[in-house]
Amino acid sequence: MITRSPRSDSATPLLRELHWLPIVCRVDFKLLVFTYKAMHNDAPVYLCELVCPYQPTRTLRSANNNMLQVNGTRTKAGDCSFAVAAASLWNNLPTVIKTWDNLTSWWKVGLKPGRCPITDSDSDSL
Repeated sequence: MITRSPRSDSATPLLRELHWLPIVCRVDFKLLVFTYKAMHNDAPVYLCELVCPYQPTRTLRSANNNMLQVNGTRTKAGDCSFAVAAASLWNNLPTVIKTWDNLTSWWKVGLKPGRCPITDSDSDSL
């Protein structure tokens, strides 16, 4: 892509203008979309099997927060697996977002590929 900007300019404003995410945020966004689809059985079966709702052993206030079970791992590679990474990202989302009934609600409010839902400072205000 040719932007005709000076070579010494920072790429960050250009990426923001093009609504391109940093790679880490793009991966997080895609993981959240796959997680949402897996929870609603719109993803392949092998992904749906990896997403387990959190069921506490006692009565807790957080029992109805639409959280996912995060399995413990011993290695960094295990932390990068879909089951662990997706559950961790999902549990960090505000409860309001987790209860929406369709993906189009995410786009209407601004939770889309142009914004990083985990790192944006205003995501708590949704």
